[in-house]
Amino acid sequence: MNQVRDIHFLSEEFPPSLRDLPNPPKVISVEGTLCFNDRPILGVVGARDSSVMSESWMRRHLPQLAAKYVIVSGGARGIDELAHQIAIYEKAPTAVILPSALDQPYPPEWAQKKVDVIKYGGCLISEYELGVPIRRWHFEKRNRLIAALADVVLVVEARRRSGTGITARHARDLGRIVATLPWFPTDPRGELCNDLIVDGAVLVRDSADIEALLQREMHGRLLRTLRTIGTPQGERQVRFTSL
Repeated sequence: MNQVRDIHFLSEEFPPSLRDLPNPPKVISVEGTLCFNDRPILGVVGARDSSVMSESWMRRHLPQLAAKYVIVSGGARGIDELAHQIAIYEKAPTAVILPSALDQPYPPEWAQKKVDVIKYGGCLISEYELGVPIRRWHFEKRNRLIAALADVVLVVEARRRSGTGITARHARDLGRIVATLPWFPTDPRGELCNDLIVDGAVLVRDSADIEALLQREMHGRLLRTLRTIGTPQGERQVRFTSL
């Protein structure tokens, strides 16, 4: 039986990317296996009332990404839930970042769905102690964790006034890549996606575009590690790559 365990900010297990936040949680609660390791992480977010078009695109392009990278999302119905489901179908690890305590999951379906998440090496994460009731402001705090954990945040579908926009804003502020699908200008279901493109987000068409972004981030992460290590070989590699 899986046990919920608390991981302190100072623990070696604490995800390093969360330390990039200006107000990182002091403790996170985890059920399952922290599945990040050195694999690039793709955050997938979008509308709760997702369209058939978006869901069809995800079923076509997300499986090959889920098999190679870690999918992180917020467990919400719609785009988030489908992203997790695709990873589970591929028997790949996925991380579900909840806006609620792990013993009071929201949406409540995760009380049952977590079995498959954990079975395939994934986890559920919360910054709230067991027994803490959910509050309205927990959703935005959850969104910032998704943004911090991800190397690339993919916005699939979202209206202009939505929690997805908050996740994208946090990702941009943290220096993460924000990618999105283009939408027809008069379709309100994707108006945020078009706004993000105008503001500098990367327009992606398919899994190949997203994989190229993730590979670039993986290379950048390696360079940052070499700088931290500070070995002569690492310094030479950094100088060479910077030319």
